[in-house]
Amino acid sequence: MSFKFNWGTGIFMFIGLFLLSMAALIYFSLQERFDLVETEYYPQSLEYQKQIDRIAVTGKLSEKILISQQQDQLTVKFPVELKGKEVKGQIYMFRPSDQDADFADSLQIDTSLVQRIPVSKLKAGRYIAKISWLMDGKEYYYEEGVRILK
Repeated sequence: MSFKFNWGTGIFMFIGLFLLSMAALIYFSLQERFDLVETEYYPQSLEYQKQIDRIAVTGKLSEKILISQQQDQLTVKFPVELKGKEVKGQIYMFRPSDQDADFADSLQIDTSLVQRIPVSKLKAGRYIAKISWLMDGKEYYYEEGVRILK
């Protein structure tokens, strides 16, 4: 018995391969994990102008916050305006690709105006350091991209 290839067989094979590839595409896309950046977008949009004001106040400081990795720790150096002041705030290491790798800690600035974060608490990769604090009745906010190397 011989197999005869004609137009009908070719069209049938093309449609079959197309449907099989679409089924594979749907299956693999449903297996993909995605994390939303924010779970509630509307309340965040209402806070946006306040955030712009915080960033503007931070821009008026005498020097920029410096973030660097030194072997086993991430150091965050703050401007001299914070010296001797009562500062309350938080540092949030946001990982866009994996919400389980996010890290948050309260600000604990030493006398040399440096906050140290052990790199062992972070995974290797890209983070966005989001630092917010309250000092002298004003709110401040700073954000910078950071790459953690291990």
